[in-house]
Amino acid sequence: MKKQKHSTGGFSLVELLVGTILFTIIAGAVFSLLFSAQLRYQGESNVTEAFHQANIAIDQIVRDIHSAGYPPKSSFQPSAAYPENYALPFAWSPSYPGTPCMVGGSVGGCVVPGNNDLIVEADTGVGVQWIRYSLKNSTLMRAVKRKAPSQDPVSYTDDALVPYLENVVNPDTAPLFLYRFDSTTPPPPQQPSFIREVNITLVVQSARPDPQTHAFRTITLTGQAVRFNPNQ
Repeated sequence: MKKQKHSTGGFSLVELLVGTILFTIIAGAVFSLLFSAQLRYQGESNVTEAFHQANIAIDQIVRDIHSAGYPPKSSFQPSAAYPENYALPFAWSPSYPGTPCMVGGSVGGCVVPGNNDLIVEADTGVGVQWIRYSLKNSTLMRAVKRKAPSQDPVSYTDDALVPYLENVVNPDTAPLFLYRFDSTTPPPPQQPSFIREVNITLVVQSARPDPQTHAFRTITLTGQAVRFNPNQ
């Protein structure tokens, strides 16, 4: 009489151990890739956010400089050409508006406009405003205040400054504002009233460190604004 062999249909202990090890290796590799991708996404999101905020800031500065000097004094009848009605288009300190100063000059130099401080004059629809940008530590501040010709533009706008863009880390070699003047022969003095073009550089640091490198990343954005309105 023959005996029948019955197969159990299961796996041996060795097979189970090998399968478990292979599954653990594959799962570990997949989760490692997912985790790395997540960290990379977080890092790029931080940089994208900083880029977006800096880009908005530069666009606004460019628009303000484009409008600087409007309306000019020549657009008014002599009887209505009061200083508060027209734009110069740049305000300066010290000695505004009686004594022009030299931009960047060591003797008689302007405090404003400077490498990190600028005030433009423009009618924004509610009368001529002083629009000021000033870098305080690592925060770019902005102020908008009605032009007051009898006031010093710096002290007068100090109380209106509010944070506009944070984490600005411009080094000394990359000033926030760089000025170019009217091109004539002979060249005009480098006074605020002759500023024709403002080159803007923003070096902005991400608000949070990169999850992979644990270092803060920086981006550099540049812009160029040309004043369209005439000198006064």
